[in-house]
Amino acid sequence: MPLDLTPVIHGKLCHGSRWIVADKRDLAAKVAQLALGQSRHVATILAGIDKEAPTTRDDVAKGAIKMLTVKDGADPYHRDGWIFQSISWIAAHRHDAGAVVRAPHSILAHKGFDGMQLKLDAAGAKITAVVIFEDKATVNPRSTVTGDVWKGIRALERGERMPELVQETGAILEANQLRYPNLDIDAAVETILWDEVRYYRVAITADDSHDDDEEREALFKGFDTVAPGDQKRRQAETMCIPKLRDWMERFAARAIRRIEDWRDDV
Repeated sequence: MPLDLTPVIHGKLCHGSRWIVADKRDLAAKVAQLALGQSRHVATILAGIDKEAPTTRDDVAKGAIKMLTVKDGADPYHRDGWIFQSISWIAAHRHDAGAVVRAPHSILAHKGFDGMQLKLDAAGAKITAVVIFEDKATVNPRSTVTGDVWKGIRALERGERMPELVQETGAILEANQLRYPNLDIDAAVETILWDEVRYYRVAITADDSHDDDEEREALFKGFDTVAPGDQKRRQAETMCIPKLRDWMERFAARAIRRIEDWRDDV
């Protein structure tokens, strides 16, 4: 598997995990497949089902390579953010095999939710939680958390963006209707209007200074204030990446090489 997840609990503040790259080649290959639009295939593999990969068409490969390439002089912010959202999606599947997770956006500057996951009961008949992702690839983790992340969560706690949340939830449920034939989609969508089923998952890049437990907890200080209630509502994920931009550039190049290899094999 490409990622190892080490559980971390910070008392009543939050729960979560550290993401550690176990196989960089495998991780780059899966991000490359997500860039090619093959999220269904990647989800199947992460669920432990061996399946032959789809054919890589030349036009699709060109589009994926473009997503992973930053033009000379341009800011890599959007490219790196998309890569991290893709890694976050993979981590969600590693944490919960067979999870109902919305596929990463295929547009770098998309303004919607960074990610979403639905948790269902054992019978697959009722939503128990809607997990809203805040995925940030940043060299300033604490200021990003206290600024952008807390701002976004406060808005959701005030009931803002509810039409968007309802629409996204309905689309995810419709895409997974065959998996959950006993689920009443309209009733499930109605469920998310209640505050107690809205959970938050903050995933952020960090350097070595935020990697020990004490500093990591300080990074998420205030989470219980912006999203009050039971600790299970607050999930905090970190991935330690020193020299973030350099790491992302090398990782993107590795993913591009995989796409080029697959295209050459057609």
